[in-house]
Amino acid sequence: MSLLTSFSSLTTFVEPKAVLASRKEKHRIGIFGGTFNPIHNGQLIAAEQVCNQLGLDKIYFMPDAVPFGGTHENAVEPSERAEMIRLAIRGNSKLDIELTPIHDGGQQSTYHVLKKIVSEHPENDYYLILGAHLVRQVPAWDNAVSLTKLVHLVAIEEPGVAHTSDFDAIWVYVNWLSISSSDIRSHLRTHQSVRYLIPDVVAAYIAEYGLYQGRFL
Repeated sequence: MSLLTSFSSLTTFVEPKAVLASRKEKHRIGIFGGTFNPIHNGQLIAAEQVCNQLGLDKIYFMPDAVPFGGTHENAVEPSERAEMIRLAIRGNSKLDIELTPIHDGGQQSTYHVLKKIVSEHPENDYYLILGAHLVRQVPAWDNAVSLTKLVHLVAIEEPGVAHTSDFDAIWVYVNWLSISSSDIRSHLRTHQSVRYLIPDVVAAYIAEYGLYQGRFL
């Protein structure tokens, strides 16, 4: 046996790193989008329960740059809403924040934002978390069919909203708290207590910077 033959017989073929990486189990990541004006305890509890029920590795809150559907025209600045999210999730390793829509200035549709995120992170498997009322609106969204092939739809059941969807969705039940951001803004504008509706650290931030004061909400 020649030296070359001997060496070849002992050589182990090493596959490209990309191929090896593709064979690893992907991380299961949730995307929870919204205006979060401001984020409240009901949303935090819902995210925690969805994360646990679906066995997700992490959920990213994704604040929009331009309020969805033209709602909340008087929303505070995206940077302020993002900072309140950071404060609210601090200390919870299962929750994080995704700022792509804000960095893009709100110019991209949900599909294009998620397409960018998915292409940049092929190691992840994404789950788009929506309330039941929003799931029913998905067919009217830009590139709806492509969107549902890009990510898994997760529908959070809501009281009084039909359990239906034009696309395959994973339906989950959470213990909803009867809290809304609009009620919180109204409380703040009229100087009522928001204790137990939002995290104390978020309330402190709002008070420090005088947010939601004097606005038509």
